[in-house]
Amino acid sequence: MTKQAVIVLFMCFAFNFFSQSNGAVHKGFYLIYESISYDTKLKQKVTSAEFSESYRSEISSYPAVKLGYSFTAWGNIGLTNWTVWGVDFGIGLNYNKSIMNALQPYENIFQATGFEQTSQNNQVFFNYYQPGNQCKINDYGINLHLDAGTIIYAGAEIDAGPSSIVFLDNRIQDQKVKSLGWFVNARIQGGISLPLPLRVESDVKVNLKAYAVLLGWSARHYKLDWISGDKKLKNFSTLQANGSPLGVGVSMSILFKSY
Repeated sequence: MTKQAVIVLFMCFAFNFFSQSNGAVHKGFYLIYESISYDTKLKQKVTSAEFSESYRSEISSYPAVKLGYSFTAWGNIGLTNWTVWGVDFGIGLNYNKSIMNALQPYENIFQATGFEQTSQNNQVFFNYYQPGNQCKINDYGINLHLDAGTIIYAGAEIDAGPSSIVFLDNRIQDQKVKSLGWFVNARIQGGISLPLPLRVESDVKVNLKAYAVLLGWSARHYKLDWISGDKKLKNFSTLQANGSPLGVGVSMSILFKSY
């Protein structure tokens, strides 16, 4: 079983366990604001030629916004003296805008006499079939997270859904390489949590968190259309990306007591 499947099963089990508890719970909504970067390995394969290239890049997100429903169990596992204990499960929507910068090739797959690099700046993707020198990514998806702890907590989080990607090449006028694909980001993270007020019997709680990513995995897949003028090459190449995340974020949950 992969580590991504373990994370999903853990989140589902915990949500089912605490949703069946007889104790008081708090339900409401959450808002997450974070900035994450991904050290990524890209692999482009030209479908008609069985040709592929690998490249290293960095995906840097603008601050992402996540909003959704939050379910929190307080003191439901017998630790009634731990008044700030909480298990927070949230499900909602995620939107993230990113820019991808090229860093360096993994290996020199293509060799040719007299070969010239088409784009002369620090955002060059690949060596031979270059989709462009600027890349913009928009992710739309579902956010799932599960956090457990007291003042210090740890949690798991998954974002997944459709993703649009656009490469722009300044060398070739009007050329655009774009696609609609999918993405998955899975993370283990930890930080500090401040639930206010610090009383289990409180009817309303505001839970403030600050966290850092400890471990994670990311995957993307696209089938690229190459467009230049009135010429369009549909599914000319496929792009796969795998990477690891690094970043920080803050979140706020507003929760109301129910039984």
